[in-house]
Amino acid sequence: MGWKDILVIVADAAQDEPALALGEVLASRCGGHIAAAFLTALPDEPLAYEPTVVAGVWAELLGRARQEAEAERQKVRTRLERMNRPCDLRDAEALSRDLGRVAAVHARYADVAVMTRPSEGPNAELHEEIIEGVLFHSGRPALVAPPNWKGDSIGKRVVIAWDASREATRALAEAGTILGKAEKVTVVTVDAKPKMFGHGEQPGANIAAHLARSGVPAEVRNVDGMGRSPATAILEEAKALDADLVVMGGYAHSRLRDLVFGGATRELLRAANVPLLLAH
Repeated sequence: MGWKDILVIVADAAQDEPALALGEVLASRCGGHIAAAFLTALPDEPLAYEPTVVAGVWAELLGRARQEAEAERQKVRTRLERMNRPCDLRDAEALSRDLGRVAAVHARYADVAVMTRPSEGPNAELHEEIIEGVLFHSGRPALVAPPNWKGDSIGKRVVIAWDASREATRALAEAGTILGKAEKVTVVTVDAKPKMFGHGEQPGANIAAHLARSGVPAEVRNVDGMGRSPATAILEEAKALDADLVVMGGYAHSRLRDLVFGGATRELLRAANVPLLLAH
């Protein structure tokens, strides 16, 4: 079953334009239905000793947040109306700390969730919270557009960042719809070593053979990191290959509130100038 139900998760019309554009291109490529989930971040309840003061201040803050959100929502609706296909607009609101879980619930009813990666700005932490929620709690893949993405294609030249892990295997499985339509697929490993519980005797060879049996011929590139981080090596290889998509597993090392993405995933999310397909 292909990607026929595509969800774009939006919190800010301007900042999330790359996700809307990517969702539109993806829907056209896959022949899928597109919907946008507009998320409103509500303010936390203010701290005060007098309950009546708290209630009054919070009501004012909630009203202001909803008013500002409605203005953004109308911008998103106008953007969706410019798409040459039927689109749905869905709404959800929650405290900022809960928006990731809310986004995850919406993503469960789609084949893939499209978002914009965090960038410098007032909503950077919120975007990371939303991506984190979808990646770790939805059971669906996350397709993350870089800021200012204005491409006209997705999935023609695909790089698979392969480390023989469970997460990378999951991401590869989720990418089946895209890989089946790709013009070129390249499996990239970084500093891979042959071992029994991992790459096997020839890093990348086994997964390339598996792809070939599924009708997806793939080239293997075993890259020497030469002191670079895996993320930097992958991005430089993707640039050299003129890739328009990188597929990789998503990791986390902590389940605390300040949960951070593991090594390569976190660095790629902050630096990638090419869309990333992540799964966990």
